[in-house]
Amino acid sequence: MILIADSGSTKCSWAICDEKGTIIERCSTIGFNPYFISSSAILNKLESSDLTDVRQSVSKVYFYGAGCSSEKMNKIVEDPFKKFFVNSEINVLHDLDAACYSMYDGTPSITGILGTGSNSCLFDGEKIHESAPSLGYTLGDEASGNYIGRKLINLYFNNKLSDDLKSKYEEKYETDIAKINANVYSGSRANVYLAKFFPFVSDNKKDPQMQKLILDCLDEFFYLHISCFENYESHKINFIGSVAYFLQEELDKTATKYNCTLGMVIKNPIDKLIEYHFNK
Repeated sequence: MILIADSGSTKCSWAICDEKGTIIERCSTIGFNPYFISSSAILNKLESSDLTDVRQSVSKVYFYGAGCSSEKMNKIVEDPFKKFFVNSEINVLHDLDAACYSMYDGTPSITGILGTGSNSCLFDGEKIHESAPSLGYTLGDEASGNYIGRKLINLYFNNKLSDDLKSKYEEKYETDIAKINANVYSGSRANVYLAKFFPFVSDNKKDPQMQKLILDCLDEFFYLHISCFENYESHKINFIGSVAYFLQEELDKTATKYNCTLGMVIKNPIDKLIEYHFNK
C-alpha cells in the first residue's frame, strides 16, 4: 500500500491507496509542521492514530508538509516516520511541492497557499520557483488564517469593531487578554490558535468592516507574493487552502485589481496529489 499525506500546520489529510491508486481509506491527524512539533510528539500522534492498522503494510509514504523546507526540518518528520512505518520508503516533501504538482495542467502557473499559513510559487513543469520567502507567522503569513485572526483580535481589543461585530465576537471567543497572550506567547502552536479566529471573519464577510479586512489582507498577499514574479499577469493564479476556499469571491476581486486571472481554488490537494502520483 502507498500512503499519501498533505499536511498544513493545523491538519494532516491521509489517503491509503493500493498499487493502482484506488483509495482504500482516508483519515486525518493534527498537522505535522516541524517548526511547531517535535519528533517524539509526531511519533506519539501516529501511535494513537488510525494509521496503526496499516503501519506494517505500507510500502511507500509521500508526505507533503508545511515547514518541510530543509534537510534539518525534514529530519524531524522523517525519523518518527521511519520508526512507525517500519517497512516503508519515506519521502518528505514541502507543501509547495504539493501545491505545484496538484495544480499543474501542462502550462506554467503561479500557486498561492492560503491556509493556517501562506506561501506562493511558480511551477514551469520542471522546476519550482520561489520569488518571495515565507517568513512564518511572526514576520509574514500575509492573508493566512493566523494573520487574519491576529488582525481580528487586534480590532476587538482596540475597540475598533462595530457594536454588532463586537457582540458576536464576545459570544464566540475568549475576551480575557491574559489568556489570549498565554496561548500566543507561551503556547506550542500559536499559529494554529490564531487561525481559529478566521472563521469569524469568513462567516461575517458580508459586513463592510470584515470585507475591508479581508480585501486589505489579500492585497498584501498579492503585492508581496504574487506581483513578485516576473510577468505575473500572464499566468493563471491558482490557490490551495481553506482560507482561499472560503474567500473565492474576494480572491477574484483582488486578482482583477492586479490584472490577473484566477484559476483553480481547492481546499485540499490530496485527491489531485493521488492523481499526480498514479498518472505521471
